[in-house]
Amino acid sequence: MTWTASRTYSLAARKVPVVDGQIIGIARHGSHNATVKLDTGPVAVDILFAHPRTKPSATLHETLGFATVNTSTGIALKVDERRQTSIPGIYAAGDLANPGMPSVTTAISQGATAGISAQQSMLV
Repeated sequence: MTWTASRTYSLAARKVPVVDGQIIGIARHGSHNATVKLDTGPVAVDILFAHPRTKPSATLHETLGFATVNTSTGIALKVDERRQTSIPGIYAAGDLANPGMPSVTTAISQGATAGISAQQSMLV
């Protein structure tokens, strides 16, 4: 069972509908209700949790030959605990290096770790 399937099951068990589709628009109605326009049709919502897939906006990682891993949320660069990629001396942080938790706070933390690790690698 994948992460997505287990989450979908626990939501379904609570009678929370899960709708798949690509969001193409959102129309707000008042302060709390909206209609989400999906490629599969419109859905009225009170609350929305989007689960976007990570897709690199460039192909630099392919051109340079970085190792990647497929995750339930899309492709990710393979990094170690110091944020080093499969190419020694190159470090990565942010959504592409951690698609499971896309957030500014996480990216900042990972960026700090990557920066410190890069600096330490130059001192050895």
